[in-house]
Order: sequence, then C-alpha cells, then structure tokens
Amino acid sequence: MEIIELDPADGALVSGAFEVLCAAHAVDDPESPPPHEGVFVKALAHPAPDEDEVDFVAVDDGAVVGRLSIGLPKRDNLHFAGADLMVHPDHRRRGIGTALLDKFIDYARADKRTELSLTTRMTWEDGPQRSEAGRRFLEKRGFKLALTCVNRRCASDAMSPEAEQALLDKAVAAAGDEYEVISWLGRTPAELVETMCRLDSMILAEVPLGELELEPETIDAELKEAKAVRTEAIGIIPVTTVARHRASGEVVANTVIGVFEDRDFRHGFQWITIVDPDHRGHRLGTLVKVVNLRLLREQFPNVETIWTDNADVNAHMIDINVKMGYETVDASGEFMLRLDA
Repeated sequence: MEIIELDPADGALVSGAFEVLCAAHAVDDPESPPPHEGVFVKALAHPAPDEDEVDFVAVDDGAVVGRLSIGLPKRDNLHFAGADLMVHPDHRRRGIGTALLDKFIDYARADKRTELSLTTRMTWEDGPQRSEAGRRFLEKRGFKLALTCVNRRCASDAMSPEAEQALLDKAVAAAGDEYEVISWLGRTPAELVETMCRLDSMILAEVPLGELELEPETIDAELKEAKAVRTEAIGIIPVTTVARHRASGEVVANTVIGVFEDRDFRHGFQWITIVDPDHRGHRLGTLVKVVNLRLLREQFPNVETIWTDNADVNAHMIDINVKMGYETVDASGEFMLRLDA
C-alpha cells in the first residue's frame, strides 16, 4: 500500500477516491445525502481560496482504498489543520486508516500546525446507530472530543401552510418596521458586499465552538468574491435572505441554503444563520429562515429535503429549526489533537 498525493487531473485516481466516498457513505451514514460526483470532482479542481488544500489517496494493488483531505487556513487561525479521512469499508482494519492519520499529523506538524481536527459520525438520541469505530480510533491516538454537532433534516414542506404563516406573522410583528427583508440567488449584490463582509466576519465569534480554539475570520470583499467564484465553479447556488436595518443600512441577519445546479439532486443544505448580537430579540433569525424557505421552494422545487447541523448547545437555533420541522438524524463529533509548538 502506498499513499499518493491526488492530482485533480488524474481521472482514474479521482474516480477511485469518489468510489471510496460512496462506499463509506453507504456503510457509515446512508441516511445522509449521497455524494455528488460532479460537485466532488469540481471541488478538487477549485480549492477554497482561504485554505491550502491537499488530498492524498491510499492505493493498494492499483485500487484506491482510502482518502485523506487536508485543509490548512492561510489567512487566519494559522495554528489549525482540519482533515477528512475515510477508508473503503472492504479494506478497514488493515492499517490504512492509521497510515493516513500518520500522514495528516506529519503534514500538519511540518507546517507548524498545533491544533488538528478530524470528524466522525456518532449516534444521537434514538437516531440510526453509528459505529463507534471512528471514535475509538481517534481517541486511541490521543484525539479528544471538542465539539458535537447534531445533524437534522426536514422536508421543504414540513410545516403546514397555516403553521408556516403563523410563524412568519409572529416574526414580522416582532421585527416591526425597523428592518427590510432582501433575498437573492447566487452572488451577493454589489451594494451589500461591504455590510455582508462585516456580518460574515462575526461568524466564528458567535457560533459555539466547544473546545476548538478558533479566532474570528476577517472577511473582505476580495475574499468574498473569491469564495463566490469558487462556489459557482463547483456547481453550487446559494439561496440567501437577509434582514437590513433601515436606519443604519447594515445587514444584521443572514441565512443561506446551498443547492446544487443539478436539478435531479433532491437535497439542499442549510448553511449559516446568524443575527448581529445588537439586533437579537426581534425574531430576525426566524424571519429570514422562513422567507428563504419559501424562496427555495419557488426557485428549486426539486429540493425535497434540507439538511442542517447545529452545535448541541446552540439551544436558540435548535428551537427555531424544530419549529420549522427539522428532525434529528445523528451527530458529528469533532475530535481535536494538540501538538507541541
């Protein structure tokens, strides 16, 4: 068995890596959305603009049997390294995962990263049973659970029309006339880029991070544009609704659902929902989420199920999601290892 850096132009290795992803999905979390080959291939060719990304594959007797994807932030949080690691179910318990984990640790250490993170699926409440093997594997190597996020899903029409309208009416009443709601598909309108950068830069300061030591990112217009270019290139369309404070002109609440350009794909992904701390208490999170849900149904009737995750301690956002019909599936445990500087 050898570990090879994955060249996005190597069609055979890319196909092999995708096959590992599909096989792992079928065994580890079959209830979650299936991998999409087009998005997977394009994402390899168009790495995130704020990270140095490198992918490795484990090859045994000419076949790809494992994959390691490493992301190293290059603007903020330069102490951090995150990775996805998976081994084909037919080739587990043969040392392949250990070899890939060693590769991750060595690569991160060589880049002077001191906080390493890997994620594994876990059973949550009465949801489908998930294997404990991933957790045991990481804990054996010194990784400790740093953050638990609960994965939820809901049908795009989970609420009855009456219940949805009642939820929206209460949010509109609480918001009053101080705010206007604006929605769009794709890139942020030019006149909102600056204020959206301000709100985006708050995200890591406002979401629960558990034991992860991450500082807020600085998002500027250049980075926001680069992210938008990448999102388009890999075939994803953001569906966005914001609340703008009329008096200041600032966007103070934002929610985004990511959908694939492929109209045969039935899943959407609820990304960030954030409300400026100075404007909480007006039900702005509920307001923008319900309006955005209606926009999604109007523009993407193919999307039948929406997926989201929240830190298990994020009670306020969980409460909103439950009211909108989200149901628990499982959890993702983010495990952290600290290296000596």
